[in-house]
Amino acid sequence: MAHMQRQIVKGSWLKVETTYGTEFVSIADTSLFVRDSHTLTHPMTPEEKHAAVTKIQPYTEGEPQEWENITGYGARLSAPGYLDCTPWEVFESEQEALDYLAENDPQDEDAS
Repeated sequence: MAHMQRQIVKGSWLKVETTYGTEFVSIADTSLFVRDSHTLTHPMTPEEKHAAVTKIQPYTEGEPQEWENITGYGARLSAPGYLDCTPWEVFESEQEALDYLAENDPQDEDAS
């Protein structure tokens, strides 16, 4: 596999619980704006939930079940010039994102 580069992006994300587990969608990359699936003050109607799932589905592997808007540091490994990359994982701090990449990068620690 080509040399994998570490990527960290601070931004807004949609944290989606799907039938395949937790997935993160970059709002900046997708222009995907939906409100959280669960709110105390204004619960979604079945029609609103269906419309939101329809918007989210193209960006997830699994079927969206619940979601929330979060801000954090997205981290992944990507092969420049290829479509290969790991899924985004999002963390509260940049250090947590760096630690995650260091633990999951199959290459030497000094490679970036």
